[in-house]
Amino acid sequence: MKSVKTVLCAVGLGLLVMILGCSAALAQDGRSFVSGSGSDSNAVCAITTPCRTFAHALAQTNSGGEVIVLDSAGYGPFSISQPVSIIAAPGIYAGITVTSGDGIDVSASGTVILRGLTIENAGSTGNGIVNTGVGISVLHIENCVVNGFNGANGSTGISDLKGVLELKDSTIRGNTKGVLVVGPGIASIDHVRLEGNVEGLIAQDQAQVNIRNSLAADNTNGLESLCTGATNAELNIENCIASGNDFGIYCIGESTGTAFIRVSDSTVTNNLQGLVQFGAAVLYSRVNNTVQNNRTHNTSGTITPFSAM
Repeated sequence: MKSVKTVLCAVGLGLLVMILGCSAALAQDGRSFVSGSGSDSNAVCAITTPCRTFAHALAQTNSGGEVIVLDSAGYGPFSISQPVSIIAAPGIYAGITVTSGDGIDVSASGTVILRGLTIENAGSTGNGIVNTGVGISVLHIENCVVNGFNGANGSTGISDLKGVLELKDSTIRGNTKGVLVVGPGIASIDHVRLEGNVEGLIAQDQAQVNIRNSLAADNTNGLESLCTGATNAELNIENCIASGNDFGIYCIGESTGTAFIRVSDSTVTNNLQGLVQFGAAVLYSRVNNTVQNNRTHNTSGTITPFSAM
């Protein structure tokens, strides 16, 4: 017969294996962690054995999971092909320095959340964040900074090319194009600062974009609706400020499609030109807007007033 001591040892070893297995499963199926002192040689990105980069942590994280930043560091560019949340708490600097290509490529079908990240260009001619997700694809960007994507090929801070973009509480500055939404992309933007870009926000070719409670300052074009083909583009602006731009709010149709803008309860001031309509474009301005003190023209082209129904 086996001794009691042998049996107890076997039971203890079995429990230890079960505990370690459960810990690994939790890290794999639920939350993964990254740290400036972590290592990508870790097979599981657990809180006690965090990984070093987002790219490695994502490979260890199942669909619908979370990657959580434990401390301030740079974590490198990455691609996302599954629904996932990447979260840095307030007070933690989660940096993504981009020397070539794009900072974050999102191709997932499902919901992706990016929170608390800082994406900085360091010589790339690529883009900050690109969303090319197909099917049901929703990208939430919250409390992020995207800076300096100003390559000669028209680099973009945030490009939403197919999916749904929910952007809030973020700063987009110093890019060739700050936020570009191309149809069938749909975007809702709230409490965002678009500063020092060539084009701050562009709703282009079948895009549907709503922006509210936001600032477009010191761009060439502040808030823009643009058609280059046969489809329409729609930009709705509420409770925003456009100031210090060359063109504050710019509606331009270059082809057979029509660009639309509806602007209400907003302030357009200290731009070179305030409200600008050009080509196949319709710019509706509600009577509660403040459009004053623009240096060359307060309005240019045909501005269509409207009142509340």
